[in-house]
Amino acid sequence: MSHQAVIAVAVAPIYKKPVFSSEMITQALMWENVKILKTENNWNFISLQDGYNGWIHTFYLYNCELDIDETICITNRIAPVYYETDKINSLVVLLSFGTNIPSTNKNKDYCKIYLPDGKSAYIIPQDKVISKSRDSIIKLAKTLIGTPYLWGGRSSFGYDCSGFVQMILQTVGIFIHRDTTQQILTKKLEKVQICDTKPGDLLFFGKNKHINHVAFIFGEGKIIHSSGQVKIESIVEGEQGFNTKLCQLDMTAMSISNLISS
Repeated sequence: MSHQAVIAVAVAPIYKKPVFSSEMITQALMWENVKILKTENNWNFISLQDGYNGWIHTFYLYNCELDIDETICITNRIAPVYYETDKINSLVVLLSFGTNIPSTNKNKDYCKIYLPDGKSAYIIPQDKVISKSRDSIIKLAKTLIGTPYLWGGRSSFGYDCSGFVQMILQTVGIFIHRDTTQQILTKKLEKVQICDTKPGDLLFFGKNKHINHVAFIFGEGKIIHSSGQVKIESIVEGEQGFNTKLCQLDMTAMSISNLISS
C-alpha cells in the first residue's frame, strides 16, 4: 500500500536503482510530496508530483503532516535558512531556487518558515514574480546564468537542460513534465516558426525525430539554456556565441502563449 512523505533535505537525489552507485535520474526539493510505492532495505521506490518514478534513500524523507496553507517560493538563486534572525552562525541549510516552503509572519526583514522536522526558521524575503509572464521567465532564467550542468539536476546547484526549463516554468505557475521527450508533447504548446517566437518560448533540438535538448528563446536570435552551464548563446550563424553543434540538429519551436493565457 502506498503512502505519502516529504523531502527532508534541500535537494534529494533520485536514483535509477536502489544503490548510491546507480545513475541519478532526477532530484526533488525540500517539502516536495512524494508517494512511496514500495520499500526495500531503507530504499523507497517513489512517484514524484511530475510523474517521475525512482529510488530514494529513507534518510532523505520525512513523514509529517503540517497544516499550513501559505507557502513561499524561493526565487533567489540560493536562500540561506537560519534558526535565528540575527545570528549568521545559526545557518541551517541552503535552499534551492524553486523550493516551495511553508511560511508565516512575513515582514520586510525576514520570513518565518517551517522545516519538515517541525522546527521554525527564517529566510530573507523573496522577490515576487508575475505569474505566467514571459518577462518573469526571462528574468528568472538570467539569474541562474553560470549554474553548472548536472545530469539529472533540478536545482540551482546544478541543472540539466529539461530540469532548468521545468523549474523556471514551475516558478511562474506553469506545469511541464520532466524530460524533453515529454515536454514537447505538453498540451497547449503550439508549434511555430522560429522567426515567430517570443522570449520565453521553447526551442527543442533533436535528430531523427529524437528530442534530446531544450532551451528558452531569449530573443534576437539567442537562447538561454543549460549546456555545460546555464548560458546565453546564439542560433544565428556568424553572431557572437553561435552554437555550431546545436544548430546542426533539427530545431522545433513551440509557443507557450496558450499556457500563459490558461
